[in-house]
Amino acid sequence: MARSGYVAAAAAMLAATLLALHGRLSPSAEDPPPEPARRLSPVAAPAVAATPTLYCEFNNFAALTPLVGYFFALDPAAGTANGQPAYAQIFRREQDGSEVIYGGPETPRPLWTYDGASNPAVLHDPGGETINLYDDDAAARGTRWFEAGLRSIRYRNLGGRCRRSGPPVSPRDPSSGASAGPE
Repeated sequence: MARSGYVAAAAAMLAATLLALHGRLSPSAEDPPPEPARRLSPVAAPAVAATPTLYCEFNNFAALTPLVGYFFALDPAAGTANGQPAYAQIFRREQDGSEVIYGGPETPRPLWTYDGASNPAVLHDPGGETINLYDDDAAARGTRWFEAGLRSIRYRNLGGRCRRSGPPVSPRDPSSGASAGPE
């Protein structure tokens, strides 16, 4: 078959396919009329987290991918003697995908104490790790990333960043016994 024969055969097959599809897609007299569109009821927007959270991730030395990440939630019932808030660690996630989720009977949530009086602000782990929070503004509203540094024997000194979410954090008032929490 000549080249023009192949082109003619392909064109005929295409035309037949288009006619068949047109017959299936176009409404006929036997088809019932389409149903009117249903109105969806409005849904309330999700509420802003009532508890302030802090997520930190620290990069490998090439600064290409996070090596370890920590997620914390403010613990309004805990705090330090100097009136600073404390953060309960929710999980720690490693680069290989493994993670430790805290909060069960086998793995209680470690409380990291926040020292906002130092410059930079520092989170202290009961096990000796520290996270330096450079340019941290715990009283700021909204979500924003800022520079952080992990000081750890296990991970050595790693650079990274943290992000606060939720309402701003206000310091505790040691004289009244009021706990730190969202404003």
